[in-house]
Amino acid sequence: MLLTELFPVVSQLSHQDKLRLIHFLLLAVAKEEGYELQPNETQTQENLLLEQLEATEAVVWSPYDAHGAAQTLSELLVAARQEDNA
Repeated sequence: MLLTELFPVVSQLSHQDKLRLIHFLLLAVAKEEGYELQPNETQTQENLLLEQLEATEAVVWSPYDAHGAAQTLSELLVAARQEDNA
């Protein structure tokens, strides 16, 4: 494949994929020059955490239907007012 054929394909990549391509090319060129560039341990740990976060399902709690919680809060506010007035 010619480089001129790659340009249109690369331009269609997302920002994140372009950065991954840059990283891949940097490692490939360094290896060809006799250098072994390895991602540092912190970066590896961050990538692992990001992958775990992506795989985690988020649960959102809303007090909208929590009538018991509303009652408890109301009672606490009444008790706090009574203490302030005492």
